[in-house]
Amino acid sequence: MAFKHNKLGKTKLAISNVGIGGAAFMLHENSKNAKEVIHAAIKEGVNYIDTSPWYKNSERLLGDVLHGISRNKYVISSKCGRKYSDDILEWFDFSYDSITTSIDNSIKTLGCKYLDICFCHDIEFAPTIDVLLSEALPAMQDAKKAGKIKYIGISGYPLDKLKQLIELSDTKIDVVLSYCHYTLNDTTLLDALDFFVEHDVAVINASPFAMGLLTNNGPPSWHSAKPETKEAASKAAEYCKDQGTSIERLALYFSTNEPRIQTTLVGCQTTAELKKNIDVLRNGISQDEKLILATIREKYFNENHTWEGIGEDKYWTKVKKKKVPTATLR
Repeated sequence: MAFKHNKLGKTKLAISNVGIGGAAFMLHENSKNAKEVIHAAIKEGVNYIDTSPWYKNSERLLGDVLHGISRNKYVISSKCGRKYSDDILEWFDFSYDSITTSIDNSIKTLGCKYLDICFCHDIEFAPTIDVLLSEALPAMQDAKKAGKIKYIGISGYPLDKLKQLIELSDTKIDVVLSYCHYTLNDTTLLDALDFFVEHDVAVINASPFAMGLLTNNGPPSWHSAKPETKEAASKAAEYCKDQGTSIERLALYFSTNEPRIQTTLVGCQTTAELKKNIDVLRNGISQDEKLILATIREKYFNENHTWEGIGEDKYWTKVKKKKVPTATLR
């Protein structure tokens, strides 16, 4: 049974209720695994793929994979405003020219003629909201008029900043990508859904595993979650193992079973991961697992665990240190 395709908000896009998050391919050196995952996913009826210049090798690998696949077989989104670099001062550029160049480069690298959706990436890291309103979004609007992108999106972690930009923008924002806000540890996205509906903005959910927090391996070292959140997640994962299941299964089931959320992006590095995820998405979880899920929600995540502002503070601290000569800091 192929995955259900949902109409994405007020757009004309019909996308699968689960999509492939291209960040999973960022460290891969060749397209072998990406090709296997994408071909297997499309065969199962998954037609939505997301990527970004920030995801290092992801766009290049996906370009290799998508070559030869009919353009009507997939919906592709990428992002602008953020790119991969060893120099932190080059991570973000929301100027008109940079946004335009980024969109052109993504289309060329992916070999896809146009992007179905382009997201202004991680808007909370813009130096001011004005640069988003006066440069980034107008550049995206011009790209849309030129047929380079079908729909304009914005992404970011703080929901209030996404809502603020939508309210202030003269450019119509079609889609919002929210990550880590409808997970076992945090359901604050639900509080924002009515706002997005009222403003005719479609919602894409991402990162059901909360960027590795809700996994047996635990989060990466750079993760911005508070120590108490990491501890709660670790205890929840151990409890799941003790009960004969995995926190990954429960996290994926939870994040993909809210009827008002039309699609959720999930990272899959290998076909083995894809098969495990498809099993949960297609067959659900057992009644015993549902009881375990309810228990960990009540015992470990009975209130929302977020990390809004922490990642931003870390970034601006590093930027200031980079800009200020070492001698000045002493």
